[in-house]
Amino acid sequence: MNFKMILRIQSQALLTFAATLLLPIAYSLIELRAVDTTLFFTAIGGFSIVTGIIFNKFGVGRFQRAPVAESAAAILLMYPLLAIFGCLPFVLTGWLSPLDALLETVGDLTSAGLSILPSNAPYLLRIWQSSLMWLGSLLFLIMLVTVLPEVSGCFGISLSLQGGQGFSAIIGQMNLMSVRIIKVYSTLTAISFIAFKLAGLGIWDSLLMAMRCISTGGGDFFPSQQSIYVEYAAIFVMLIACGNFLLYHRVIYTMLPPRIEFDKNYFMKLKQYFGRFRRTLIDNVKFVFANEEMKVLYATILFAMLILVFRLFSQGVYFDGNETFHSSLFHIVSFVSTTGITLDKGAVIYDFDKFFIFLMAVTGGCIGSVTGGFKIIRLIVLIKITAAEVKKTIHPRMMTAIKISDSPVPMRTVGRILSFFFLALVTMFICAALLSFTGATFSESVAMSIACLSNVGILPGLCDADNFKHLSELGKIFCMIILIVGRLEIFALLIAVAGLKFKRKKSNW
Repeated sequence: MNFKMILRIQSQALLTFAATLLLPIAYSLIELRAVDTTLFFTAIGGFSIVTGIIFNKFGVGRFQRAPVAESAAAILLMYPLLAIFGCLPFVLTGWLSPLDALLETVGDLTSAGLSILPSNAPYLLRIWQSSLMWLGSLLFLIMLVTVLPEVSGCFGISLSLQGGQGFSAIIGQMNLMSVRIIKVYSTLTAISFIAFKLAGLGIWDSLLMAMRCISTGGGDFFPSQQSIYVEYAAIFVMLIACGNFLLYHRVIYTMLPPRIEFDKNYFMKLKQYFGRFRRTLIDNVKFVFANEEMKVLYATILFAMLILVFRLFSQGVYFDGNETFHSSLFHIVSFVSTTGITLDKGAVIYDFDKFFIFLMAVTGGCIGSVTGGFKIIRLIVLIKITAAEVKKTIHPRMMTAIKISDSPVPMRTVGRILSFFFLALVTMFICAALLSFTGATFSESVAMSIACLSNVGILPGLCDADNFKHLSELGKIFCMIILIVGRLEIFALLIAVAGLKFKRKKSNW
């Protein structure tokens, strides 16, 4: 295994981690005017930069392609490494014990939003918590367009190629795609910030909510819960987060104006750009809504919302139609996007709601999104496989083909999605068994296993922060492992372990 390649990726992750410390440093300088707090976060950033430079020095080498085994090992090691640096503010300020701080940090980086941080914690730690969520989803998106297609592309990720986005294991092409996805993610974060600011939140609250919702980190921080405008802003941002970011990449880059070069032809180019802007906008809207995964996602949200509205009306939970509508829509979108934000913590969760929340969280959003769960497109493939097998049973000589958005799905991909579904179920039962071994009850083990694998740390009525706080030390370590496995999916772990095998002796055959 090429350890230089692994060290190079870790160094880039640490340097990106250091950049996120600028937000708490800015808050310390602007709002708190605390020099000691500023120096505290600056020291952590300096420590991560020095470590990243050392890793980069030992990881020197020319790499033209990204090997599969090294890529899988690098992304698995990245989360524990960043968690060690990310937990320092929680530990050194005394708000969490070292193990709890590690669990909190891993939950933030994987966008699970465990939220075991006490509710009376300083606002600065809430900012740092949100920064970790935002960073974790950014790194996941970068891996989605660089490393993950090489590691697990045949398990459904390659189906995003229908959006016109190609993948390559060549390092130069990967660096180009990383820069582009950072720009797209930052643009969507800025749009989210504007949405919350227009809804009436302050600058810092708007920034925190934008980072938490666009990253699907969620958590227990939700200011101005009585404002319906803030709730609709959160719905808007979470809908963006559960969509396909690869489609967003295509839409944004086809609508960019020409580069600013003030020559005699620039204004003519600008005039031509505005002339075709309208046509491009209409074509992009048609392109997005023609995507089968997006259509099924919106149809699922609408259907689930109508069922929940009917349940709330029939049982007399809400008598105001507007309140029933936005409350149902908020919770459906919250758990489809695996953000996990709830409006009323003291509300009674009925068994029907628990089932719906469980179903939404396990399903997840689009495969090109930052959400957790099984992903919509894989569910579509499974349903079409079932329908095709029923037809072949009735008509044995019938030739069937699985298509997504009128594009055929290779049988290799179909088979691997079936194996992924089986392996996901087996992993869930194994994780539940391991958690029950640490002392958790049967219901707690199953709930926490589903929550960690789906990256929804808090499932109301199933598990909450106290379930994770009261776990034994071994149970918390298991939860951290399950969170990373759930975020990167089990195949990254299997490929990394397979890449560590020793060289075999040459056979005489």
